[in-house]
Amino acid sequence: MTTSAPVKIGFDRILVPVDFTDVSKRAVDYARAIARRHKSSLILAHVSVDLSPHTQPEVVWFEQLSVRKPAEEQLHEWGRELESAGLYTSTEFLTGAIQEEVLNTAERDACDLIVLGTHGREGIQRLFFGSDAEGLYRHAKCPILVVGPAAHPIDDAPWQPNTMLFCCNLDPASAPLAAHAFRLAQEHQSTLTIFHVDDSQGRIDKRTLMQAFEEALEPLLPKNQKPVYIWRTLMLGFGIGPTIANLARERHADLIIMGARTSSLAKTHLPNGIAPHVMAKAPCPVMVLHTV
Repeated sequence: MTTSAPVKIGFDRILVPVDFTDVSKRAVDYARAIARRHKSSLILAHVSVDLSPHTQPEVVWFEQLSVRKPAEEQLHEWGRELESAGLYTSTEFLTGAIQEEVLNTAERDACDLIVLGTHGREGIQRLFFGSDAEGLYRHAKCPILVVGPAAHPIDDAPWQPNTMLFCCNLDPASAPLAAHAFRLAQEHQSTLTIFHVDDSQGRIDKRTLMQAFEEALEPLLPKNQKPVYIWRTLMLGFGIGPTIANLARERHADLIIMGARTSSLAKTHLPNGIAPHVMAKAPCPVMVLHTV
C-alpha cells in the first residue's frame, strides 16, 4: 500500500471580485485574513458589465455601482486600504461578462483562490442559478471561497479555521477532493469531518458505500490518519442544503468544503442546486473544489 505525503496547500495569489456592497466587503475581509496566513498577494477586480444585446440578465449582479463615487475610484481606494495594512494588492477594472472576465483574470494571473461574496436570496439566484455565473465554480481551475450573507464576520488576524466540514455523497471518485480537504485541515491544524446526508430512504447500503469510499481515500492520506465521519439521515421536509448548514452551525464550523464538476455535479458530488442553498444559509464560508 502506498501513501501520499502531505502536500502544502498555499494560496499565493487571491482574486477578489468586488461590487462595493457590504457582503463584498466581508469577502475582502476573508481574503485579507487568508492573505495574512499564507502571505498571499491580493487582486481586487471589478467587472463593469457590458450591457450589449447579447449580455445575459444575471450578470447585472456585479453592476451595483455607488452613486457617490465612480467604480474605478472606489476600487483603487479599497486597494490602497489593503496596501496600507501591509498587504501587496493590485486592482483590475474589467468590462464584459462576469464569468469570462473573472475566469480569464484568474487564469492569466495564475490565481490559486477566488474569494467571492454573495447577496442573500436575490444575489444567490442571480449568481448561482444563472447559467453564466454558475460557470464561475464549474469552470474555475482553482478553488472558490464563497462568503454568503449568513457567514460570520472575521477579524484582521490571520485566517485560522478550526473546524472544517467536507460534504459529499461518499462516491469513491470524490476521494481526491476529500484528500485535498484533509491536507488543508492538516495545514491549519483543524478538525475535518466528512459529512454525508442520506436521502435515499433506505435504498443505500451504508456499510458498503462507506467501505468503498474509505478504500479509495486511504492511499491518498498520510499513514494511519483518518478524518471523522458523520452520516445524517435526511428528515422528511428538510432539504440537504439546510441540513448541511445546520450541521455547520451545530459544530461551529469555520469552513464548509464541497466539490463541483465542469459539466454537471453528476453522481460524484452533491445533487445539482444544493451548493447555492448551502451558501445562502451557512454560518461560515463555503469552499468549492473543482474537478474535471
